[in-house]
Amino acid sequence: ELLEQSPPPPMLRRANRRRGPVPLFGSDELRFKAPADEGAGADGGEAEELTPLFLRRSDFRAAWLASGGSDDALPAAQVSDLRSLAWQMECESAFDWRSIVLVAPQDSIDLALELQQQQQQEQASDAPRRKRSEVQRDLFPPDTGVVGGFPR
Repeated sequence: ELLEQSPPPPMLRRANRRRGPVPLFGSDELRFKAPADEGAGADGGEAEELTPLFLRRSDFRAAWLASGGSDDALPAAQVSDLRSLAWQMECESAFDWRSIVLVAPQDSIDLALELQQQQQQEQASDAPRRKRSEVQRDLFPPDTGVVGGFPR
């Protein structure tokens, strides 16, 4: 509903025509409760209701079906644009934007996790293996007869 209430300014519409919009798909009928540890306030209040916005219409549909909705009852997607949303967040101070969640496409999430895992494996293989005696020597240097920079 909010996405439709506040149209972007003409300059932003022109920029979207030149560069192409970054579409967002959502619906007031598709909302989720945040996990208790994330959405509930420090006072132990109720979990916050979140409104997901998807970068792909197919992900919007998949989320609807995963939430128990049927294909026949799929709500019409409210379509907005990422740049317009950013503009609204800057200008519409009356709305609490913390309930909006941008949902990345699953294949993008999978790729990010795969790259992260590769990076961790590369870092682990690059680390030189040290002998136990070397580690102990670094932790407990041999007695040099000097304590705190002063001879004993």
